[in-house]
Amino acid sequence: MTTAAHRQEAKYYKDTPHLCQIEKDAVNIRQLKDDPPPRHKYTKTSAYKLRTRNFYTGYRRVDSTSSSASNDDEEMGIESQAEVHKLIVVVLFLACAGISNWAALAYIHDFVGRDPLPDIVFHFVPEQTWALQIGDMVVTICSVLMIALMVLHKYRGVVTRRVLFIVGVLYVMRTISLLCTQLPSGYSDNKAKCRAQLPQFSWIAFIHRVLEQTIKVGFQDPNDKMLCGDLLFSGHTLIMIISSLVVPYYLPRKLKLLGWIPRTLSWVGMICMIISRTHYTIDVIFAYWCTTGVFMLYHAYCEIDSYPERRQSLLKSLWLMKVVGWLEANVVPGRFENELEVPFSNRLARICLKGRRRESRSPSDAEIASSSFQNNSSTTVVIEPS
Repeated sequence: MTTAAHRQEAKYYKDTPHLCQIEKDAVNIRQLKDDPPPRHKYTKTSAYKLRTRNFYTGYRRVDSTSSSASNDDEEMGIESQAEVHKLIVVVLFLACAGISNWAALAYIHDFVGRDPLPDIVFHFVPEQTWALQIGDMVVTICSVLMIALMVLHKYRGVVTRRVLFIVGVLYVMRTISLLCTQLPSGYSDNKAKCRAQLPQFSWIAFIHRVLEQTIKVGFQDPNDKMLCGDLLFSGHTLIMIISSLVVPYYLPRKLKLLGWIPRTLSWVGMICMIISRTHYTIDVIFAYWCTTGVFMLYHAYCEIDSYPERRQSLLKSLWLMKVVGWLEANVVPGRFENELEVPFSNRLARICLKGRRRESRSPSDAEIASSSFQNNSSTTVVIEPS
């Protein structure tokens, strides 16, 4: 195309901007016809506020249903029975990932080294044994805050599924890391704090260790001899960072300041993990990077506003996004509004309302007595012909 033609085309679009926009809309419509989005049956678990595209005003929100959007049967949450199978799959996946961590620890304990490695923080700060208890306490508080938010969130089913899947993926990554490279514990006296190593592998000892860690959910008593070697990367930091990401992300705007509680606690906990020599500095840094990366990847995919854009996104090429696409198949694309509610409150209110309606419709004792009296007092006169 010549320069004159370019000028003529630019002048045409400048003089007729509305026609230019109409042509763009026509191109978008043709693309949708050629590559239509998948049809999804929006059931109980997909009653978010839908996002629709307006080519002149941008994105706007409209209700998924006109009059029934406020109906409790159409809301996401713990009351909905749809897609329970996905939650069950995610819970089983997380359980397998956690057990794999404890199995890896039970295996590597017998041949991991006992001499601590040099660390920049260890060089300047002596071992602080009291910090381990504070670190465990911070992990517990962060876990409670995250679980409370998952239970109280209006769309708790989707939020719980997302969080558990992310934690499961991170635990799988941690298992692979533990099996690939074993770091010795960083305590000043590892032989005094670590259990004795077996000269040969024993299935009985291995199963006993795995069951012990499963019962204690991965926690170990610092006053007793421990299994050593589960360092790269830090599981404590994993839980603290995921809570510091989940709580601010899913809190309503009015409560955004509360999101600083897990953030502050997570930094305190990470410092305690290092100065207590429970983990090396690199363990904490790697845990921070991995947790933040997986969380951001998952939610970056969820915030893509249309299915065609999701399929064309570079994220779709990741194997992780294949599973995420299945988990988010019936969830409307985009970020939904965060709201909190008491679990089962809508169902209880619905039951009470039905009970009141039945009471209002059922006749009272006085009405039954008066109706029976009228039936008894009414007589029928029969005139017989003479």
